[in-house]
Amino acid sequence: MKERAIDIAEAFARITSEATGPRDAAKRVVETLCSSAGALYAFVAKEDGNAHGGLAILSAAGLDAATYRRLEQRAPSTAVVRAFEQKEVTYLLINDEPTLDFLVIQGKSVELIAAPFDINEHQSGCVAAAFDKRKLADRSEAEALVRLAALTVSHVIRIDEIRRDSTDQATEDEVAARLALKEKYDISKIVGNSGAMRQVADQVRQIARSNAAVLLRGERGTGKEMLAYALHYASLRARQEFRKVSCAGMPGSLLEAELFGIESQPLKLGAIEQAKFGTLFIDEIAETTPEIQMRLLRLIRDSRFERVNSTEPIRANLRLIFSTAADLENLAEIGRFSTELLYRINAFTIFVPPLRDRKADILLLSEHFIEKYAREQKRKIARISTPAIDMLAKYHFPGNVRELENVIERAVMVCDQGVIHARHLPATLQTAEETATRPASTLEATVAAFERDIIDDALKSSRGNIAKAARDLGTTERILGYKIKNAGIEPRRYK
Repeated sequence: MKERAIDIAEAFARITSEATGPRDAAKRVVETLCSSAGALYAFVAKEDGNAHGGLAILSAAGLDAATYRRLEQRAPSTAVVRAFEQKEVTYLLINDEPTLDFLVIQGKSVELIAAPFDINEHQSGCVAAAFDKRKLADRSEAEALVRLAALTVSHVIRIDEIRRDSTDQATEDEVAARLALKEKYDISKIVGNSGAMRQVADQVRQIARSNAAVLLRGERGTGKEMLAYALHYASLRARQEFRKVSCAGMPGSLLEAELFGIESQPLKLGAIEQAKFGTLFIDEIAETTPEIQMRLLRLIRDSRFERVNSTEPIRANLRLIFSTAADLENLAEIGRFSTELLYRINAFTIFVPPLRDRKADILLLSEHFIEKYAREQKRKIARISTPAIDMLAKYHFPGNVRELENVIERAVMVCDQGVIHARHLPATLQTAEETATRPASTLEATVAAFERDIIDDALKSSRGNIAKAARDLGTTERILGYKIKNAGIEPRRYK
């Protein structure tokens, strides 16, 4: 024994924690057995259905190339398999084993100690080390070291299998998440039947599979980010990363680092590198500084950029989508936005209309958000009442689709029945006119709105039958007819 057994055991412990994989562990184990434990040669074998004879040699030390090749070819038919069959440490005198004659060393009485190990229920392996029997001082100590070597390799193989299983599961989870996002942002899921939105959907389909930069223009809250996602998941880059950087309110130096990264220790990658082979969505491009605009111009023109604090050009391969709510032409005219950059990003523009110009979509959008938030909040909401829809249609929605979504989310939260009524909408809508809102609602108006909702539901249930609606409400047909007339309700609408 060249080194103390305790030192060799410590070396095996380091291999367990440092090995990069099974082959690396096997290589270091057999080298340690030869260099530190006095083995003449050593090798690691494991069962493998894809290998010749079902047995693979992971690594070997102390053998020349020709002998190693013979071991690979003959191992499945040699006495080494006894260790696998008996599942216990096996001693083999090489000179007495005809199947192992290629491992004989002239002038030495070679004894092979083979220690098996289990990988799983269906797979096992062994570590084998050859010693000169006449010079081996402590046979039991040698056996203990070979056993420990087998335990070391077995442990590393099991860790590697767990890691690979985890990686496979993570990959499966990533694929599932990507498919869910692809379905969520599918072009067909763009909500809207109005002519303006049909045109937007057609434009998205037209440009999605191109690598050309796209500029999304429209007021805040119109759904530009949703369209950016739709463009990405309908593109040839759908399997790659989608990154978003919002320029609004971000200081120039911070935004520059966020986009281009910083050459530092440790290295900080920017969104451009993180979105490699994928899509980068730069929101509110008008908020960028002239310096950033020049760097983006070079990125689009040359497909290259430099990190902050570096002059080394890096090649970029990604698709760029920009958005803005600003008048870029006016900003370029007064010198606050690069004219050349505007020319580059304006090659394909999609204008997203404000909600006030697509009021035909309000009902569809409302039903979509009701379904979404009812599911999230575990509420049973069947529908939204006609007066509530009328109220939404009269409102001008300065915050566009985002404001409508917030309104519906609140309505779902406060709804105490299966129907969203006008009283569940915010006060700003309950007093809304087409272009403005009055400061407050009177008690009389509030009561009238509440009464109209009740009558509306009763007429819907009775399919416009006033007599049945009156019975359901516990009043007379004459009184109900009077209230219907005063409220301006047309019962024939419900038949």
